[in-house]
Amino acid sequence: MQRVEALVGRLAAAGWLTQDRVRAALHDVPRHLFAPPVAWTGDGDRVSKESDPEGWLDLVYGDDAIITQLDDGTTDLATGAGRFTSSLSASSTVVSLLELLDVEPGHRVLDVGTGTGWTAALLSCLVGSANVTSVEVDPAVSARASANLKRADLAPRLIVGDGAHGWAPGAPYDRVHATCAVARVPYAWVEQTRPGGVIVTPYAPGFGSSHELRLVVMPDGTAVGRFTGYASYMLMRSQRHPEWDASDRHGDPSTTDIDPRTIGYAPAGADLAMGAALPGVCARGAHDGRAYTLRL
Repeated sequence: MQRVEALVGRLAAAGWLTQDRVRAALHDVPRHLFAPPVAWTGDGDRVSKESDPEGWLDLVYGDDAIITQLDDGTTDLATGAGRFTSSLSASSTVVSLLELLDVEPGHRVLDVGTGTGWTAALLSCLVGSANVTSVEVDPAVSARASANLKRADLAPRLIVGDGAHGWAPGAPYDRVHATCAVARVPYAWVEQTRPGGVIVTPYAPGFGSSHELRLVVMPDGTAVGRFTGYASYMLMRSQRHPEWDASDRHGDPSTTDIDPRTIGYAPAGADLAMGAALPGVCARGAHDGRAYTLRL
């Protein structure tokens, strides 16, 4: 399919796609099988498969995340108005995390956050369906993923449950892969991964940027690793940060000799250091006319 080849070419040219086996999986698992009939991005690009099939395919094979659920399913997706709570993740970010995972055929993989099922499908091509266990907290989302995977002729094990607890009956795993962000890495993932196994997850402490995190599990029950880049994903439901309310003026306003943009525009490494020093504190900066306000 020309669109698949064009997407693969763009990802390779941008440096996201370097592994031949991930390239092959992208060819073997058509992304459009996992997209909703009304597809739109968080930037407001929207198209219907029924009314504009070519435009729909163009959007699906772009490099945008496709929104697939609003307000945990309580708002009609077609309205496009609500909190984003599930998506078909952007291809470049999916590929980046898969390459960090560095799977081999036969590896046993725990996939946290089934979503549309696309990443579980790619993993199934990489390691074999029988070796993939994918956990999704939302039963309706899991059911749609099951239908999508059936159309792709793939059958990983699908579990409805809180991915923060992993899935102990399938342990030990060689790899743990998350398609949702966490503010704290659940220790259950470490416990359920063999020594030398790898955990890859988006990390979003709430202070500043979101990050790719790759950990290697050690024989003593710890996990060590590094932050490798930027990755913006929706947070795991059980770890969501408090909602910001722009109309809420409660709290203690203050001024400072430090330009708040020094904090708000800090680079990723500084974000991580400040977030570690201020556990549980979320930060958001915003321009209001001529002023810049940092809310904590």
